[in-house]
Amino acid sequence: MHVRKAAPHELALLEKMPHALHYSHHLAFIRHALGSKECLVAEIDGALAGFVVWDRGFYGRPFLWMLGVDPAHQHAGVASELIAHVESLNAGHDLYTSTNASNDVMQGLLHKRGFAPVGRLENLDPGDPEIFYFKRL
Repeated sequence: MHVRKAAPHELALLEKMPHALHYSHHLAFIRHALGSKECLVAEIDGALAGFVVWDRGFYGRPFLWMLGVDPAHQHAGVASELIAHVESLNAGHDLYTSTNASNDVMQGLLHKRGFAPVGRLENLDPGDPEIFYFKRL
């Protein structure tokens, strides 16, 4: 697996990733991220296997904004590798992220990678609170 910065011409591929299709505003977010945030992709045998969008705009701290894995590459460690790459870029800092309370898979991955829940925000997605996580690197 190879992790690298996403290229603008890969937008069409990124927009087809499962997380990007979850909400229409995520498509606009990915378009914006390619120009203003850090967007990394993971490749396996030349195929785009997943992506992560992050930056240091969350109160000046690193924040994982979006993570998506192609269904053909799920359960192959792609998401964990993308998170590990962001962690390596931010050694010595605290890393934050969030996910919906209904996203058991992401919550499990975050716990496995050593993140701890630190808060909850209601009403971003009605009926599905956002759970915030923290990890000291």
